[in-house]
Amino acid sequence: MIKEIAIIGAAGNMGCWFSRYFNKKGIRLSVYDIDAASLKSYSNTIICKSISDCVHAADLVLICVPIKDTPSMIEQCASQMKPGAILTEISSVKNQTFTTLRKLSSTIKPLCIHPMFGPGRVDSKQMKILLIPVKNKENEIKISNEIFEEAAITVIPNANIHDKLIAIVLGLTHYTNIVFASIISKENFSYLREVSGTTFEVQSLLAASMFTEEPDLVASILLENDSVTKHIQRYLCEANKIAKLIFNGNSKELRKKYVKTRTILQQQQNLELSYKVMYNIVEKLRSKFLDE
Repeated sequence: MIKEIAIIGAAGNMGCWFSRYFNKKGIRLSVYDIDAASLKSYSNTIICKSISDCVHAADLVLICVPIKDTPSMIEQCASQMKPGAILTEISSVKNQTFTTLRKLSSTIKPLCIHPMFGPGRVDSKQMKILLIPVKNKENEIKISNEIFEEAAITVIPNANIHDKLIAIVLGLTHYTNIVFASIISKENFSYLREVSGTTFEVQSLLAASMFTEEPDLVASILLENDSVTKHIQRYLCEANKIAKLIFNGNSKELRKKYVKTRTILQQQQNLELSYKVMYNIVEKLRSKFLDE
């Protein structure tokens, strides 16, 4: 049974989120961050002055540090944890962290997860968490379900598959939104919103909200995952093909490209339902802001 959890990087965005989450569950917390002045104190929480003090008695250690620092932090924490404790990391890129977890002593239980939500999430129900089994799949699923009772746990076979998927889900999405935001930031955004319809409203909202993330995190998502480059190259190739059709006024081929893409999408999802969901989201957001 997990009675005490140590959080390394507790002053960061996700570290703060997990501190609140476990505090609400009444679990004892030990927290540490190099930016000690930014640490928030909750009930049942001990603010520690060193990593050793933070992790030595914990049943579970949760590492919430930048991606590039995660492998070395895994090694540092593991060397000071008690036998039988669980070491968990939440990085968005798994290749190096997964390899480091695999090399841990058999006295430490590794847990490789990726929360698919940001620190702005309010409701913890049905939060999506990816799990990449390290040594004992069944046991690691059991631990994850115990820690995150409300979560929907999705198992990804290995770190390589995880990183390839995330290269699209996060990498390509971030790249696209950075480019879009870079363009509209040079325009009169207030006026654009005033004359825009639902499509621009949703797209600009997505792009703007992404810029609440830490620059180092965004840079790591785009630079630390080797698969991201390939998808950006594919994106640029497709963009150039479509741009040529537009620049050449090739209406026939442009329509053909559009219809072909729509047909492929229709085989994988209900486009009419997607359209309705988009409008429902926008209407709910508008109502919420008006009420406030």
